[in-house]
Amino acid sequence: MKTKYLLAFIFILITTSGMAQKSLFEDVKMSIDTLDINTPYSDFGPAIIENELIFSSFTDDIGKKSKNQNKAFYDLFSSDLNQIGNIITPRRKLTTMISQYHEGPLTFCEKTGELFLTQSNWENPEELNIVFKKRNIRLGIVVYEKTALTWQFKEKYPFNSSEYSIAHPTINATGDTLIFVSDMPGGYGMTDLYYSAKVNGEWQDPVNLGPKVNSAGKEMFPFLNIDGSLVFSSDGHGGVGSLDLFFIDFPIRDYSARSTFGDQINSSADDFGLVIHPNQRSGYFSSNREGGAGDDDIYFLKMEDYRFNIVTLSNYTKRALTGTNVNIIDEDGKVAATGQSDETGKVSVKLKVDKKYTLIASLNNYLDKVADLDLTNEGDFVEKNQKVYLDPEFMLTGQVVDILGNIPIPDAMLIVSDGSKADTIYADYQGQFSHYIEPDKDYKVDVTAYNFFGTEVEFNTLGMKPGAVDYLVQLNSLDAGSRIELKNIYYDLAKWNIRPDAAAELDRLVSVLEEYPDLQIRLESHTDSRGADDFNMELSRKRSESAFQYLVSKGIDPDRLEHVGFGETQLVNKCEDGVNCTEEEHAENRRTVVEILKAKVTRRSKGNIFYF
Repeated sequence: MKTKYLLAFIFILITTSGMAQKSLFEDVKMSIDTLDINTPYSDFGPAIIENELIFSSFTDDIGKKSKNQNKAFYDLFSSDLNQIGNIITPRRKLTTMISQYHEGPLTFCEKTGELFLTQSNWENPEELNIVFKKRNIRLGIVVYEKTALTWQFKEKYPFNSSEYSIAHPTINATGDTLIFVSDMPGGYGMTDLYYSAKVNGEWQDPVNLGPKVNSAGKEMFPFLNIDGSLVFSSDGHGGVGSLDLFFIDFPIRDYSARSTFGDQINSSADDFGLVIHPNQRSGYFSSNREGGAGDDDIYFLKMEDYRFNIVTLSNYTKRALTGTNVNIIDEDGKVAATGQSDETGKVSVKLKVDKKYTLIASLNNYLDKVADLDLTNEGDFVEKNQKVYLDPEFMLTGQVVDILGNIPIPDAMLIVSDGSKADTIYADYQGQFSHYIEPDKDYKVDVTAYNFFGTEVEFNTLGMKPGAVDYLVQLNSLDAGSRIELKNIYYDLAKWNIRPDAAAELDRLVSVLEEYPDLQIRLESHTDSRGADDFNMELSRKRSESAFQYLVSKGIDPDRLEHVGFGETQLVNKCEDGVNCTEEEHAENRRTVVEILKAKVTRRSKGNIFYF
């Protein structure tokens, strides 16, 4: 009993919160066509499972319909569907779920792989030889699981009964809410719709959906659409004919209102069992209206209009963008729809099918987004929630790679700072990164990665036009044999003391040596060609020794360090004695290089991005 009360309380909560939804069926035109799969007998209960239409029909087997015993048995048949929802193959009989008597209607949950099927309660001997259409037949719901090759029986719905019927199931997308029809005692009329929730793997007691759905008559054939609508048939709410089709928001809230399809679908006959294709552009229902092939026939329903949502999102944060102006232009250059996104980033639009459109989305501080919308049969499928990603006006983008071969470095960490705030981002598995930046600011980006010597990138966005600042960040590995040129190690002319700007780079080296205690290095100092050879050799020696002493002063064990000066003996360009060079060219030769002599963590090969 406690579970029942808790379930009722949960239902009260979900019925008193939220806002009314805009249904797929509101204010759209629909067309109806007959189908070749119908027979002179009864065909009904369509269900769409992946790329198949499955429905109930009298069996084709000789002897299954017996005039002497007055029995009529329904089996399951299927036909293949294309992407738009059109039938493309003749009907064929399904054999894996055939019982001794009746099958259908059914529903399928793609997430759980479970199929919920209506079957006769043929296990009760008292019910043998009862005509299907007689009211005292007992129906129940059985569950099948999809396997690689077939459907396999799993279990019966626990609230099946020999005293009343439970049938016509529909399941929600998550597989934890089942709606069905039943004539169990205590309802509003002849048959009512109920829902049952699955909690901790167990189905809870059925709950009546109440008077907004149920009446003193018959409510049957429920269908939960992905737009949040519950579709059902009823003969107790008035309408065009006997059984008519209605829809209402689900979960049912205080402000939910039942709506009818009117004479677009409903006729003076019975109209029931409507299901909508996942593309939300077509569907199927059953009717015994005039002009069909037999008793009950299945009809194809096509939306002449297509109602869906444009969802605007930041391509950087992937979050919804509020206030985005959306304009949709048709092939004749006319505005077909317009709107502004709400707090969830959505703009609801209604467009004519079989036409092509151009979408333009604009928002301050973002680049305009132009996209094609093709609602023709040949076009790409347009989802119920069509996502449109807008790029910020200013972006930092790039890739972090190993300087040896430009091999991507996954998961590199980048700290992006503008002086007032710092954001930490990570490169993806291809070493690529992106980050929203602001105009008219100075930025520093500190880049680090495991087993690599980090670096710093500086740039500014002063006067920058909207777009991207793109960098290829190359890092040196900390493998034995690697040679790393330290940036910004400058000395005053003819001096060797460590200046503050050089200390910053040496501090990075200190951090690396502390993080990787097995590293042993050699400091090499080089000069340009200006000055005497002996003077430059001595100057480079003193400069490398100064760097050595600086590291030792920071607590680095001197046994891990070597230092040497090479003077002007290892120039990296043409600027030898007597060659006229610019100051920038001479500066290339005044450098400090760190050679990794010993490292515990090394790569198996220089061309391998995996580290050991």
